[in-house]
Amino acid sequence: MKKLNKIMLALSILPTLLTSVFLFFMNDTVPMHYNASGAVDRYGSKYENFILPAIILFMYAFYMVYTKIYTKYSTNSVEKINNNVKITAILVTSIIAAFNILQLMFLILAILKPDSTTFTDNVPFIINTVMSLMLIIAGNFLPKTKRNSFIGVKTSWTQSSDLAWYESNRAGGIAFVVTGVLTIIESSFIKGINSTFIMVAILLISIAVAYIYACLLYTSPSPRDGATS
Repeated sequence: MKKLNKIMLALSILPTLLTSVFLFFMNDTVPMHYNASGAVDRYGSKYENFILPAIILFMYAFYMVYTKIYTKYSTNSVEKINNNVKITAILVTSIIAAFNILQLMFLILAILKPDSTTFTDNVPFIINTVMSLMLIIAGNFLPKTKRNSFIGVKTSWTQSSDLAWYESNRAGGIAFVVTGVLTIIESSFIKGINSTFIMVAILLISIAVAYIYACLLYTSPSPRDGATS
């Protein structure tokens, strides 16, 4: 865990350091936002590139504080606590790593295309691919969580038993993996921002399916009959 936390810390600081270096090669004003058609609809100060690094640092700080609170006050066994904290660390590190890649891409665009009115179709593809890989990683680790109020598909239904928790998070994990794979495929054929809209739609449908499945497990007598504490 200590090694993983060090990696997470390094990845949290890296975007700020990279941005500080890249600023020396940027114009004072750079594209900051693109509309649905890929056209620039807002320019801003180059210093706005620190927004995402600040979000990453906040995410790391929030994870550290929330983990300490969960570890201190959770009524779960030490084994369950350590398991959930480890999985959370892996997921948060994956998210931060994905944000690192996105930040680097934005910085490169700010230098190479400072006066461009549109971005290339490759940008949405890169963003979708990075997000898809993050979803695939999350989908593989969700079923490994233990029943808790810290991470996972958390509802009154999934908290009804260990079996309901496992099956629901397994369904959620499958939904995330399917979303990631389908997004990479559709982004290869559908260009521009439309591929991102499709990714969001697939993700929402997948999440809805996971929660509906959790509800069905709760209403079925078998998971609760086999509940364990």
